[in-house]
Amino acid sequence: MGSRLIGYGSYLPERIVTNQDLEKMVDTSDEWIIQRTGMRERHFARDDETVVDMATIAAQRALDKAGITINDIDMLIVSTTSPELDFPSVGVQILGRLGSTTNAPAFDVRGACTGYIYALHCARAFFAAAIHKRIMIVGAEKMTRFIDWNDRSTAVLFGDGAGALIFEHSTSSYSGIIDTVVMSDGKEMGMLYGTPDHHIMMNGPETYKKAVTLMPEAANYIMEHAGITADNVDWIVPHQANLRIIQSGAERLGFPLEKILVTVDKHANTSGASGVLALSYAFDNNIIKKGQLVLYPAFGSGLTWGAALIRV
Repeated sequence: MGSRLIGYGSYLPERIVTNQDLEKMVDTSDEWIIQRTGMRERHFARDDETVVDMATIAAQRALDKAGITINDIDMLIVSTTSPELDFPSVGVQILGRLGSTTNAPAFDVRGACTGYIYALHCARAFFAAAIHKRIMIVGAEKMTRFIDWNDRSTAVLFGDGAGALIFEHSTSSYSGIIDTVVMSDGKEMGMLYGTPDHHIMMNGPETYKKAVTLMPEAANYIMEHAGITADNVDWIVPHQANLRIIQSGAERLGFPLEKILVTVDKHANTSGASGVLALSYAFDNNIIKKGQLVLYPAFGSGLTWGAALIRV
């Protein structure tokens, strides 16, 4: 049993913070940020705006696009690294907010920036086992909770937002979530991690080296496993962490830049929400069209990395 995409939705906080705004908040400059990251602006959630708030809006918009209600969903998986509560899960809270009465299972995955791939991996397994028929996958992050304004190397990198995709079972094995691969290496966890006081610690140069190697490796694995080449892929939607990483990965894969979707200039790094926000942006702007084949590689803290192949 395969799957097909039937709905999507996203939410970005109203407040847009430009590089010029950041110049007033931290020792940095617009030129410095653009040269090193490609970022120009990002969205910051209000102090009273939570991960669940953003996720619920994105989820409802996806339901509206699909023309169904929350009671038509029989599983909800959330990718998040930044929930305000340790428990219950963000997934359970979304179901409560939207008034679900079906007792559908819901849970969160914590794969950092690779989290949405982990969530897609879980959903693909449930479809393959024919256990669930309609699964919503949400990515939601309030990364501004972790910003250390004394550390200009990380303070400029992150933004907030949420996105959701809804898949339902299909008899076709070559639609929806076609294939996924996820990996991790805990020996490298000191390269990128969050501290108990909610600050991000990152060895930037080493993180860059790993990202530009491991994301292309995962993408190549997916293509080889699916029996396709770069020519068969319509779009690559990479994790939006850094424009230099995206460009280097495209070069290693032999993909032309015009086939690479870039939103890092608009959203910055939204961790586990990155890829689904990029996809939603592409759908809303008629960039990615129905039936096209999308390759989504990601890399994050853990270290974690992986890729997904989706026909939208």
